[in-house]
Parts: sequence; structure tokens; C-alpha cells
Amino acid sequence: MVAPDRDDNAIEAFATSIGEWLLTQRFGSVVPVAFRHFLWEPSPDWRADPPRVVIELTVEDPPPPPANWRSLPFEEQVRAWHWPEADTDAAEMAAVAYALTRKLPPGIAPLRPVSVKFLARSEAQGDGGRPPMHG
Repeated sequence: MVAPDRDDNAIEAFATSIGEWLLTQRFGSVVPVAFRHFLWEPSPDWRADPPRVVIELTVEDPPPPPANWRSLPFEEQVRAWHWPEADTDAAEMAAVAYALTRKLPPGIAPLRPVSVKFLARSEAQGDGGRPPMHG
């Protein structure tokens, strides 16, 4: 069920402003190059779990893993192929903090109105059929 006061145009403008702001930032190894967004509605009851904006942020590919990555424990091998967690956490927290400085449109989660999903540039290039990227 959609919140009765939800303003889809205001949500679109809000999401675009967050994405455009992220494009002007850098978070260690996380270098944004493009974004797209969608509204995530986790529950049919908007009062219990209001929707939030998800920014799918395309960023430069993560740094290459160390030469000895195969000798690392499995979890560290997986992490070696991704951005440092501190960098992605910093980008996510900055997006939330910035969003909370903006006028929140009606119909989205007031405490955590935005979340960020990271996509490597090399992954995004083979992404046919999805909404266009901004940036």
C-alpha cells in the first residue's frame, strides 16, 4: 500500500539530488562515476516499514587485490576483490547524513531515507535493459 501523502515527483527530485551530490565526492577508493535510483518498498504496510531511496552508485573498479591474495583466508580473498569496507561504509554514511540535511519528501523512511548499492564500472558496462545512469 502506498502512503497517502507520498509525492513521487518530490522523491524523484530528492533521489536525484543525493545521487548528484555523491558524484562530487570521493571516499578513499570509492570514486563515483554514475548513479541511478529506485524506491525500495520492503513491506506492503508503509506505516510499519516505510520505503527508502536506493542509490545504485557506479564507481571506479576496486583496487586490484594483493599479489598473494590466493594465500589469504577465504573471507579475506573475497574482500580483496572489493573496495575496502571502511570506504563503502563512509560513502553510505555520508549519503545518509547528506540526505538528512535535505527536505525529506513525504512517503519515505524518516530515519534512514536512503541507502547505497555499489556497482563496479566494469559490471555496469554490461548492464543492458536497466534504467539509464546519471552522471
